[in-house]
Amino acid sequence: MSETRRRLGCLASEMNVGGEEYLRRRAGQELNPLDRHTRRVIERREEAWRPLNKHRVAAFIRMLVLYIVETENGHPRGPHPEIVKTLHKALITRIIPFICRRITATMDERFWIISLEQFNELDFYLINHLPRVHAADRWQEIAFFFKEVVRQREEYKRMERERRERMREQVRRVLFR
Repeated sequence: MSETRRRLGCLASEMNVGGEEYLRRRAGQELNPLDRHTRRVIERREEAWRPLNKHRVAAFIRMLVLYIVETENGHPRGPHPEIVKTLHKALITRIIPFICRRITATMDERFWIISLEQFNELDFYLINHLPRVHAADRWQEIAFFFKEVVRQREEYKRMERERRERMREQVRRVLFR
């Protein structure tokens, strides 16, 4: 094995520079980009998620959905159990409590930590795969908030339809007198 020679990228060069045993080594586990990113987050002990904010929570939820829910992004064998366990732990111990603490009772979406679409994706996943977490108090607080938002939006739409209908009736009365 030479310290000064560089590998040229072909197998013969690899064997010349690294020795005969170089080609007999086994390759590591096949990793897709989400695997690599998640492993880096684990190795850094989640430093990327330390100061949580709206954008980091949204990125975590998107990564969770891409890796675990949308299976076409993963391996044919399914997601790696160690990574799934780490993602679940981060979701349960960091993300859900953060969302629960930051719920703002307003209809303006700019002040929400997660959007209604993100909530629906996460809620559907929790119902099907983590029923204990879904039944926990913190997630139920979050779910109550978003269900109330949906109810109020529907109420507002109903009131708006009724108002338009009253306006039409008044116009008809005036025109067809």
